[in-house]
Amino acid sequence: MTLIPERTVQNNAQEYLEKKYRRKARGNRVFSKIEMATKKKYGSKRADGFLAFKHYFWGNIVVSLEAKSKKTLPALKPYRDEFIMIKNCLEMGFYCCLGSGAFFAFFKMDNLLLRFLIPTYTLLISALIYGLLTWRSYRHQTMDVIDQLKQYPANEKWLAFSKDSFESLSKNNQTDLKKICKARGIGLMLYGRKIKVIHRPRFHWNLGKDFIKYYSREKDVREALKN
Repeated sequence: MTLIPERTVQNNAQEYLEKKYRRKARGNRVFSKIEMATKKKYGSKRADGFLAFKHYFWGNIVVSLEAKSKKTLPALKPYRDEFIMIKNCLEMGFYCCLGSGAFFAFFKMDNLLLRFLIPTYTLLISALIYGLLTWRSYRHQTMDVIDQLKQYPANEKWLAFSKDSFESLSKNNQTDLKKICKARGIGLMLYGRKIKVIHRPRFHWNLGKDFIKYYSREKDVREALKN
């Protein structure tokens, strides 16, 4: 199979996203740019693709894109992230503590020591058991390319891969890649002769503020989206 250049993936993915989001944009106005950098104080990180538009109900929306080809295949390989694993285990431990009723011992028991020990032990033991049972789970994994995408703040984030790079991965790694992206709320698309969307991204809020403020061309973007 002929290798698909990363620039080709990038351009076609950006074109697809521009058409997709233009339908949602007020007045069909979309600010679309290849290679968009964040401001210096946010690391001067350069997204492969950037789109911004004004939604009819939700205000200013930002979409970021990271494109990869077979030459950057190492960035697509999943690996376990210890921080994510600990976070997931503690979350599960908390839910087990809450669901089992152990959490309420903190409020109901007269013995001060047991008030703390029962919910704490329940949380930690549940977290440990969950960690052991899910040691190899995709839930605790990440990829370098996902860490890259974290540097480009947006309401929706997409990863675009060339079809040849995806097919170069083992079947297990392909499955893990899909699951990891979905678990992180990242949209996934493949480019061969045309775009194929594997799954769509999850929408992320920014506490009532938009993500445009993070990017170096903030003034240009806001001017382009004016009513």
